[in-house]
Amino acid sequence: MEISSYIGKFFDAHEQVKTAAAEQKKNPSKGKSLKAQALDNIFQEMELERQAVELRELLIYGVDPALGAVWTRFQDEFERLQEEQEKERLEQEAKDRVALWQRRKMLNQLQDRALIIGAVMIVTLYLHLLFQVIRQMKILKWDS
Repeated sequence: MEISSYIGKFFDAHEQVKTAAAEQKKNPSKGKSLKAQALDNIFQEMELERQAVELRELLIYGVDPALGAVWTRFQDEFERLQEEQEKERLEQEAKDRVALWQRRKMLNQLQDRALIIGAVMIVTLYLHLLFQVIRQMKILKWDS
């Protein structure tokens, strides 16, 4: 259990470093040249790879044989968790797409209604003005 907590802390730190590296790639610092940033990125990746290799070797060769194939079991569980996480991400994306589609559908319906109301108002106004003109023509015709 003690080994597990230390390894868990290592993976948490590993993920934080990966996240920070990804953020730095997205938003590079303005004070560094591109070559310096590229070099920093390469060294960070190499360090992460080195640490992962050391951990794998520790779990394969340094753990009590009574625990069994810790690394293999770890990889299997990690892959299972990744698949679950990917499935949840895909489900969330599908829900987001459906919500976006429904929002667009509602906006289209509102636009359609607004166009119909506008058209009815224009036709009503036109007819009203036409009747006004006819009445004026009647009045002028009868007055003459």
